[in-house]
Amino acid sequence: MSHLQTENLTYIYGAGTPFKITALDNININIEKGDFVAIIGHTGSGKSTLVQHLNGLLKPTDGKIFLDGENIHQSKSKLFDTRYRVGLCFQYPEYQLFESTVYKDIAFGPTNMGLSVTEIDERVRKAAKYVGIPDEMLSKSPFDLSGGEKRRVAIAGVISMEPEILILDEPTSGLDPMGREQILDLIKNYRETTGNTVIIVSHSMDDVARFATKVIVMNDAKVDLTGTVDDIFENSTHLQDIGLSVPQITEVFIKLREKGYPVSEKVYTVEQGYNELKRLFEGSVNND
Repeated sequence: MSHLQTENLTYIYGAGTPFKITALDNININIEKGDFVAIIGHTGSGKSTLVQHLNGLLKPTDGKIFLDGENIHQSKSKLFDTRYRVGLCFQYPEYQLFESTVYKDIAFGPTNMGLSVTEIDERVRKAAKYVGIPDEMLSKSPFDLSGGEKRRVAIAGVISMEPEILILDEPTSGLDPMGREQILDLIKNYRETTGNTVIIVSHSMDDVARFATKVIVMNDAKVDLTGTVDDIFENSTHLQDIGLSVPQITEVFIKLREKGYPVSEKVYTVEQGYNELKRLFEGSVNND
């Protein structure tokens, strides 16, 4: 049984009006416990609309979403429970910050869960420590923080609810290279430490290649491809046809192969590229 599943999921904005737009068209996906799933696709392909359905923020026009085999919309109590078991960080999650202090922002979710003051405090401090927020920052206004720090606070606010599934919509959008690496390492460590399922929406093919165990490609409101990183990036021509790309390092090795170098085209990360070049040069030396 899948951890999270959609069945014929369809969503129409403006249904019943002349301005209706089909944002999701008969989506069927299966996500297993512990997966690191990347959802990719061109702008307007339905990525953000899809993830907003996965924790019940949007209700399907048609179709169903199942969490551990149960329809998340079967009752109000089930929907309420789902929103804490499936945590969602929006794109630019710092825009979600609204409390007077960092502590209160991180505590918002656990407080709404009806937890005791002691448990709320434990969760706030645990989540803050996890994302690298020092104790002295907890009393500050979130609006006095840098962009990267705000992003950490927003993610800590979701983590403090201890969701089984963590969803992040473009978690590194707008950050500088150092901030990007810090957030990606945080997400990677979170999954490795907890064993929980992580789903990210991303435009960065390089990030997808480095971290994902499963990739879902969206195109024009439908699931176009699904599979491992190898499965997806082997279809480089098709990806380009639908407005996507492959990792930059992959393009380099495709060009090398076109020029006659005996290298693999299935190189998707810098580490893989290094190992492939090392193999090539060591082979050349041995042949000499």
